[in-house]
Order: sequence, then C-alpha cells, then structure tokens
Amino acid sequence: MLFDSVVARLRTTLGRPGPAVISAEGRLGLSPLPLVLKATQGRRRVVFAPPALTDSANREALAARLAAAGGPAVGRTGQSVRSAGWADLLAALPAMAPVVLVVDEPQGITAVHRRFWRELGKAWQLVRRSGQRVHLVLCSSQRGLGRELNRPTSPLRSPAARLAGEPELDPATVVPVAPGTHYDLAVAVPRWKGRDLLMGWALFGGLPRNVGAVPGRLDPAGAMRRALTDSGGRWTSEPWELLRQGVGKPNRYASVLRAVAQGARSWREVSEPAFRESGNRSAAGPYLARLRELGLVAVDRPLGAGPGGRRSRYRLTDPHEAFWWSVVHPARSELLVPGEAAAVWQERAAPALDVALARALPMICRNFLRFGAGLLLGATAREAAPLWGPGFDFPAAAVLRNGAICYGHVHNASKPASMTALAELERHVRATRYGFARQARVRVVFSLTGFDDALRREAARNPLVRLVGARELAAPAGVVR
Repeated sequence: MLFDSVVARLRTTLGRPGPAVISAEGRLGLSPLPLVLKATQGRRRVVFAPPALTDSANREALAARLAAAGGPAVGRTGQSVRSAGWADLLAALPAMAPVVLVVDEPQGITAVHRRFWRELGKAWQLVRRSGQRVHLVLCSSQRGLGRELNRPTSPLRSPAARLAGEPELDPATVVPVAPGTHYDLAVAVPRWKGRDLLMGWALFGGLPRNVGAVPGRLDPAGAMRRALTDSGGRWTSEPWELLRQGVGKPNRYASVLRAVAQGARSWREVSEPAFRESGNRSAAGPYLARLRELGLVAVDRPLGAGPGGRRSRYRLTDPHEAFWWSVVHPARSELLVPGEAAAVWQERAAPALDVALARALPMICRNFLRFGAGLLLGATAREAAPLWGPGFDFPAAAVLRNGAICYGHVHNASKPASMTALAELERHVRATRYGFARQARVRVVFSLTGFDDALRREAARNPLVRLVGARELAAPAGVVR
C-alpha cells in the first residue's frame, strides 16, 4: 500500500461536510495513527489514547483532553467528570465543531466497559442531528472494527431508518492500512536505487518499525548481514515476539507462517507440512483465519473474482516476515549464539537473498501496476491481482484505468528475458478468456536481468508489448529515470 494514498483518502473523507466515523485499520505491528496524524495536521483535533486502566480513568482522561482543546465543561449541569458517562462526553463534540476526535486503539475502552459502543451510538445520534462537522477517527492495529460498526444492528445506525426499513449508508468509512510498498521504502531509505531498492524491500519489508531500524549506510545485503549477526538483536526475534503478542501460544501459528513463507499457497499445501503429525489435512483453516484477522496473512483471488471468489492463494502481507519465517526462524538457535551467526549468514541466509527477491517480485510488479505504470502503460491499474486458471497463470495482471487489460509475465532467471518469455506469455493469454472482449490487451514482461535484442525489437514494433525492468520498477511512482 502506498502510504501517501492512505493519507489522501483520509483527507478526502475528512473534507466532507457533516459528521462522519472513520475506522482506520492497520495490522499487528502496524498502527494507522501516524498516517491519521499526518492527514489531520492543521485541523482542530483531539487525540485520545485511552490509558486502559479503569472505565472512570478512561473517561477522566478524555474529559481532560476535551477541556485542553477548549471543549465545554462536562460538569456544567452539576455533573462531576467521574459521574459523566461516555454519551455525555461525546455529546459535547458538536459545540467544538469543526473538530476531529482521534481515538487510538479503542479496544482499551471496550476492554473495561462493554457497553461503550451502545453509549457511543446514543451520543452519535445527537451528533448526527446537529449536522456539525464532527469527525470521529478510530485507529486500530486490528482488523474488523469497521465491519462490526457497519452491521445492520450497529448502534451507530439510525433507529428511525431501521424501524422504517429504509436503506441507509454504512455509518463508518473503513480505511485499511497495509505494509508499505517499495515506493514507501524509497522515501524512507533514499540511498537505495534500482535493484538495491527492490532487494531492500524483499528483505526489510514495509513495516515502518522495521524500515526505520535499517542499520547503517549499507546496501541491502550488508544491512541484513549486520542485522542478523548482531547476536540477540531485534532482527532475530521481532516477528516471533509479535506473533506471541497476537496469539499467546504461537507454535501452530508459527508452523503455518513458515509453510506460507516457504511457498505453500492453498490450505492443503499449508496443512501438509504444518500438521503432518496430526494427520488432519483441514487443520490449518482456523489458524489461517486468525492470521488473516491479525493482518499477517493475505488472500489473493484472481483478477475480477471479487472478495467472494472461491479460488484463492495465501501469502504473507510483508516480505520481511516472509524472509524471516523461511530463513531466519529455522536458524534462530544459531543466530542467538555469539560466534555462530556469521556461519549462518554465509551458508544459509546469503544464498537465500535472490530467492527472497524472486518471491517478492510478483507483489512488486502489482504495486508497479497500481502506482507506477502511468507513463509506460498510459494509465495505472484500477485493479491489480494475480490471474490464474486452467492453462494460464499470471503473477501480475490488471485492469487499467483506461480500460485496457494487462497480462504480466515475471521472468526469474539469471539470463536476460528473450522471445521465449514472450511466447510463454502469449500461450497463457490464449488460454484465458478474461478480458477477451477488450480492445487493448497489453502484454508486459517483467525482468530484473534485462531483455535480449530480439525482445527489445519486438517491443519497439508492437505497441501491445511492454518491457519493465529494475529501473522502471524502482523509479518513483509515475517517473522513469
């Protein structure tokens, strides 16, 4: 995900008139709060992080934040802050309009007060009737809050519309926040260019907590070597500790994550290595579902299939975690012992770097189609995803904003891509019916090792053939250097 696009969407939503609820949802290890603060900069806002001690402590903390921002005193009608309910506190927001109330991790409120959402619903009806420009932004590092708030029985929905059976827009706008793309890494680590940038993203990923800790002014391989040979450092334990934070007992979940990181894509492929001893081939289902809730695992569906499609493939959402679970996790014991880490790097980690880049390349190509393809293809993607079926498999495909269909072949070899790569791409195009009626069906060959002269001549002759190398993939979005 391009972080700037998240900020732009938040600003657009905040610019709309009238009250609005926004659920900004990150994932385990990724809080949306920094992006929300960037989007609300310059606006009148109240940022509230619940202390999560007791319900009265939470209410007193919010009352203090509202008062510091110039809000009306809660005790104006004889109430004390301690006796004022959440509905009383939130009902004061229209008098402060225009205002943005940012609540970081609202689970800290609901953990000690189960009726919070009901009280919020009562207050929000008053806010809606006021028509004032009040925005409530709920920042959560867990998925699913917006889905709960948009249920038919949600306390945020209008009781009158519910009784009358009238259609109603969802009360909460959901803004998902996923790990950053290689474009975001280019901003954070501007010294990495070209293939180094792509390798850096494959190794360090897109979580700000990891990108901000990239060691030294080194190339990606040197930075990862230093990170892993620093015995006992964060890089040898971070994903493990993160998983323990999310699930408590990580053992089975760790088996699933390692299987997906090493290339398992279906739940059957995951179950085979992860649950071989139990003999239960369907055992991975609940674990995959929980890992999806935490945002560690994502489901890819074929282009155009929609969220309800039956065909699916699993992958880890962050390439650093894919590298960690496939390479670092099996060698944690050695990496934690001073004097053994250098051998692990030389014999096991260094040879796996190109494999890590090859596994991350399909995501890099899809991010290019979403954000960086405008100059080369005439438009960026309205939708980008893999596309597969009987006789065809495109790791990166897209519907462009100009209506064209893009079929991508990812060339993973030490030699430059040749006409053989284009012939294989054409064979897959003939096998699919998707996009058959489109006037423009663009073939794109992605390669980090260049292209031979014959393929370059064909691309120069045929406007429906495009070549994308490391230079184009690593250029800033919309720019080819």
